[in-house]
Amino acid sequence: MVRKTALFLLLAFVSLGVTASAGNNAKVKTFEGTLTCLACDMKNLDGANAQCEAFGHRHSLRLDNGNYIYFIENDHSEALIKGGGRHNTRAKVTGIYNKKAHALDVQTYEIDGLTTAWCDVHGTMDMCGDKNAAKAEK
Repeated sequence: MVRKTALFLLLAFVSLGVTASAGNNAKVKTFEGTLTCLACDMKNLDGANAQCEAFGHRHSLRLDNGNYIYFIENDHSEALIKGGGRHNTRAKVTGIYNKKAHALDVQTYEIDGLTTAWCDVHGTMDMCGDKNAAKAEK
């Protein structure tokens, strides 16, 4: 119990430190666009040497203005990056955004009206703030 609490506090402070050190460059933002493989888009538009069949698709979010938002690779974004057969599907994605890198650390995403959030799936984990589990441990 003490270890779990200490780990949670440590991760919370580290998380706050990373956000604070990023200044105004990192903010929680929501973007809407099309889930697409950048390499495939480049191959179709620019004739790039995309080899998705060999190396796999790496999806990002293409905004309506043509810009791309890239997902930080972690367990929160894995399903989005792999695409799950959802190439060219509209999506709304929320997370911590770094404007200079055009990169998003995914917190939640919505596809076809269904919202997926890391803590909805993994609610028993300490970092999700499962209040019922915390009460049960006391």
